[in-house]
Amino acid sequence: MSTARELYDDLVTEQLVRPEVSLGRMFHSEGLKVNGKVFAFFSKEQRVVLKLPAARAAELVEGGTADEMVMAARRMREWVSLRTPDEEVWRGLLAEAATYVGSLTR
Repeated sequence: MSTARELYDDLVTEQLVRPEVSLGRMFHSEGLKVNGKVFAFFSKEQRVVLKLPAARAAELVEGGTADEMVMAARRMREWVSLRTPDEEVWRGLLAEAATYVGSLTR
């Protein structure tokens, strides 16, 4: 079984095949960007953090797949950190996050 970091790195490689996806910095971490906006990064807590619509983020938290992202005592309503490494789940959620953030940059 891959570690969270190894799985994330493999999924990053898959995402970077898309011409609109690039790497960039977010919260002192290297993250994935779509059209210049970050949609995912790997945190120092060894978790994948994604930006998704607030309702979808809440659904993932309620379902136990993710935790709310809190920074400086502020809840980031569109950001979640994923719990257990799961290749299929993470691949799908990275794609969802890229699509969502990509729709915001048009």
